Amino acid sequence: MKQTGGTGGSSSKTQGREDLSVKPPATGHIYCQQARELLEAFTEAIHQLVMLHEEQFKSLIGGDLDSTRFDDLIHSANERKHEAKYAYLNHLENHACSVISTSI
Repeated sequence: MKQTGGTGGSSSKTQGREDLSVKPPATGHIYCQQARELLEAFTEAIHQLVMLHEEQFKSLIGGDLDSTRFDDLIHSANERKHEAKYAYLNHLENHACSVISTSI
């Protein structure tokens, strides 16, 4: 890996991309593997919901008169998003893995 220079940061470059995993997060938060997986599931649920809204919007702009077919899909995606959100938040509260670390 090649060190980047200039600002005193400790990030490195791999194949032209910044690899920020070399350095601990600036917030000092420590997350366990399960919290990261739950956050990824929440992120994916949000992504799916946004994609459905985008498809519905494109359908409307394109003159599709039956764009209401997205309503049930959006409703289900929104429910999955809420489930993922509260699974993540409950894990953080119960596991306390989001406590700010003072040793970083």
